[in-house]
Amino acid sequence: MSGTIKIKTRYYRALPIDNPGYEEEAFELPLEKVALVGMHCWNIGCPDGPAEDMDFCVGMGWPQVTAEAGRIMVEVIQPAMDAARQKGMAVCHVESDWMDEQYPQVKSTRARELPSLHPRQLAMDERAHGVDYLARSPLAHMRRAEVVSPQGDEPLVFYTDQLDQYLQARGIETLFYTGFAADMCLLGAEGGARPMLARGYRCIVLRDATVGVETPQSFAERLNTRYGLHLFEWKIGYGTTSTDFIKALEQV
Repeated sequence: MSGTIKIKTRYYRALPIDNPGYEEEAFELPLEKVALVGMHCWNIGCPDGPAEDMDFCVGMGWPQVTAEAGRIMVEVIQPAMDAARQKGMAVCHVESDWMDEQYPQVKSTRARELPSLHPRQLAMDERAHGVDYLARSPLAHMRRAEVVSPQGDEPLVFYTDQLDQYLQARGIETLFYTGFAADMCLLGAEGGARPMLARGYRCIVLRDATVGVETPQSFAERLNTRYGLHLFEWKIGYGTTSTDFIKALEQV
């Protein structure tokens, strides 16, 4: 693998606060120091996964956004991964250890005994997600969507430490993020952008390769998606699009 990816990005400039706005920044990045990350690409509602259950609000939540995440995986994330693979760029896969029984080959430190919850907290969890959702909902049977699953020796990890160890061993410094959800896991979950920034990585999100956990009321305007991307481009790193990412790879 050799060559340099030249790509334009943007970030949200907060200062001065009476005149904020977006600024462009271009990078020239050696391919061997760059990785594409697919975050929490769950197969609930996908052809290879458990069907949605209207009695549980899990995964991406509501039907509209579950369908949109499925579309993004097929039309955006998979082509980005394939473009990266063709140029020899590292492709990494981050999942929740909720599915560690589905992937026994991946080291997990998940506690098998769930902590006891205060009755009020339990009531709020069940109000939000459904009664006994961890055992009875599609969450209990989900895997990574087949269309964006690892190929060859690509790593699948559950934790920040695992991802960091893989990247450090290869001298990787910059991460392009895809996956879900824009306003939650992509930002702060294990292996997400905020924890990886804390380890010293440059983080760039492909804005069209994610969506937030939108309710039916917020979906049309993508309010949660836009807010998650705003936080990313303001406080964590930079943003670009899958079109620009793929075009930059084609020009290597």
